[in-house]
Amino acid sequence: MAKARLLAPWVDEERRSAIYHCVSRVVDRAYKFGDAEREQFVKYMRMYEAFCGVRVLSFCVMSNHFHILVEVPPRMDAELSDEALLDRLSLICNKDYVEMIRMRLTALAESTTEKGKEAYAELREQFTQRMWDLGHFMKTLKQKFTRWYNANNGRKGTLWEARYKSVLVEDGHAARVMAAYIDLNPVRAGMIKDSKDYRWCSYAEAVAGGKRGELARRGLARVMQERDNQGEINTAYDGWVGFPTPEHYGWRSVAQRYRLILFEDGEEVCNMQGKQLRRGFSKEEREAEEERGGELSLAEKLRCKTRYFVDGGVIGGKRFVSDVVGRLRGGYLKEDRKSSGSRVPAYKQTGGEQGAELWSMRELG
Repeated sequence: MAKARLLAPWVDEERRSAIYHCVSRVVDRAYKFGDAEREQFVKYMRMYEAFCGVRVLSFCVMSNHFHILVEVPPRMDAELSDEALLDRLSLICNKDYVEMIRMRLTALAESTTEKGKEAYAELREQFTQRMWDLGHFMKTLKQKFTRWYNANNGRKGTLWEARYKSVLVEDGHAARVMAAYIDLNPVRAGMIKDSKDYRWCSYAEAVAGGKRGELARRGLARVMQERDNQGEINTAYDGWVGFPTPEHYGWRSVAQRYRLILFEDGEEVCNMQGKQLRRGFSKEEREAEEERGGELSLAEKLRCKTRYFVDGGVIGGKRFVSDVVGRLRGGYLKEDRKSSGSRVPAYKQTGGEQGAELWSMRELG
């Protein structure tokens, strides 16, 4: 019989968040994830992150496993309105189903009988019990990805080796070390020389910017954030109030400090004879990075943003992209697609025409 999973002892007892490092591997540790699979996994991860109300602080999707550093706030059902619940439900369910739940909630909310009130509470609990919960977040994420992967590869059965592994991580220094460990995975594996060049990790996504990159930036800002004037962690922090937003943190400072941590923790390890025992940055590379303070050059930043040029379904001026998206809705694109594209970050710094902007439509469907 499987041993019960270790959860923070204050869960359901204190209004205090908990941070976990979660890992899951493909069955037989086979290398099954290419670019498309890793991209789809990140898409689902963000979808269920928003629905469950957890915060992904750091992540990395490798060829046969993934790492996620996730913060789970305490349950906050009392503060979640019916409209907010339906908004979250729309992230993972189709429009017709959400509308049906909306009608049921509305009808039950107006009931004056005890039976009606109980039915209303039970209907809400059917969904809210899946929120602010590590197990439900990981379970639904893995199941959703498995169904997608099996359907696209003509296979059946389990995709994952076993239950995911989770480690409770202390806020502050331990969380920063764990986040760096996760982002350094592709460097340690010899896949790339610098984490900024591995698209499916939090650091590279943060450097690239854009809408999804902003979520990664907030996660890393949270990892780097101290809570009070004494520099100690406020253990009563609930994971929502005061969570870093673009208005309350300076990404440039966060990025520089975090990059220095990556180079310090990611230095290669060699034996007395100079043989490399663990891949990583050379001493010279670490010292050079420290010399420039962890600041990426403009050219490096722009290279990290090139995915907007190679992965965008449409690219051009804002009016052009919006017009194409509008014409494609209900056919090539979903009818309820909200986004009409996003501005390509840092384009104005590349010497483009005065006042000109480039926009890109990404994540088709």
